[in-house]
Amino acid sequence: MRTIFRGSLFVLLCYFAWSSSAQALLFERRKTFDSEIAWFIYPVVGSIPGVQDFYGLGGTVSGIGGSESDITAISLRGKAEYFDDDFQIDILSIFDIPLFTERLTFTWFSTKIRNVAWPEGQRGIDSDPDSMYYLLASKVEASGGELSANIFDNQLEAYYGYTDAAVKPYGLVDPNGTFYNAQNAGIIESPRGYRYGLYLDDTDNRRDPRIGYRFQYEKWGQPSSREGNSEYYQEDFNLSGYIPVLSENKGVLVLNQFFGSSTVLKKGTVDQSQFVCDNTAKPGCQAILNELYARRVAEAENGKATSLGGTNRLRGYRTNRFYDSYTNFRGVEFRWYVHEVQKAFNYILEKGTFAGLQLALFYEEGTVSPDKGSLWKNMRTSYGAGTRFLFNTIIVRIDRGFGEEGGQTTFFVGYPF
Repeated sequence: MRTIFRGSLFVLLCYFAWSSSAQALLFERRKTFDSEIAWFIYPVVGSIPGVQDFYGLGGTVSGIGGSESDITAISLRGKAEYFDDDFQIDILSIFDIPLFTERLTFTWFSTKIRNVAWPEGQRGIDSDPDSMYYLLASKVEASGGELSANIFDNQLEAYYGYTDAAVKPYGLVDPNGTFYNAQNAGIIESPRGYRYGLYLDDTDNRRDPRIGYRFQYEKWGQPSSREGNSEYYQEDFNLSGYIPVLSENKGVLVLNQFFGSSTVLKKGTVDQSQFVCDNTAKPGCQAILNELYARRVAEAENGKATSLGGTNRLRGYRTNRFYDSYTNFRGVEFRWYVHEVQKAFNYILEKGTFAGLQLALFYEEGTVSPDKGSLWKNMRTSYGAGTRFLFNTIIVRIDRGFGEEGGQTTFFVGYPF
């Protein structure tokens, strides 16, 4: 009954979005230049610390037909640690395809990975950064889609998305560098999930806001794919405000507050007999497996809220550095538009319109907790600076953040909040 209700509600929202007239809410959209088709072919070079380096090529076509649609294809290669063969990943995504009307769009993606390692740390804000396991999979195939309906000049949006994947586990590597076969890896072989939410974007520009506010509510469902995993859902509440602080909109102060939570619907069970080894043949292996078993029990009995660390929150820490059942984050960022221009370019492999250069300073605080009572205690901090290149269709961001464990560099498309 609940599924039928959700489906019916979403159909009504889609119909409402299709038939409603587009009018602004509190803040009128800022007049911008029309989107023209643009394309970029670019090298991609990166590293997953302690796992592998990679290199490859990416291509993006945006502004198709004057719309917000774009297509991106990326292919990466690299020498894979812990595998005999190389790492490989191929990604294809198509964003915001209009379905009969611009107020109803569809997004789709497909990802194929060979020989991948995924780092997994401990729960909690006081977790040891060196106590890292690497889950290994020889093959991963994932795909998904999202249906979005919007009204009020794309200022109010409702959406529903779904992802499905197939994973072939290979093994795991413990913090001492010891390899264990796939039997003890604890990798989910068929991860899948769904999400839906509401997005209120009452700003003067969705791509590059300079005044207004945004609020997003999102719910993720994480069905259990086997006995050893809990079934839970997570909820995210994300609020941002944009305040002009310099004349002619040359400076913008951005404030962000984020809360995340997870609720367990069904606890999983872990078979302790699967975490036994021959200490005589491999001295010390049982202690490692005992710790891994304790981690698996914790994961089977609890959910995961949105993690901290990486491209958007606590940028001075590695991706997914901190996670637990609850998340609290707040950040402030000053964006200064150093140079603005509308300059078209066409270099065969690169075609678009350069819109300007931006510098930014940011400061962030955040924590994760097993309960709500500790969400305002024991905060980790991150600070740094960044450079952003603005185009008519995308924003390319390079940030350097610093935290208590060193620093991280982010190369990403789009703002953090």
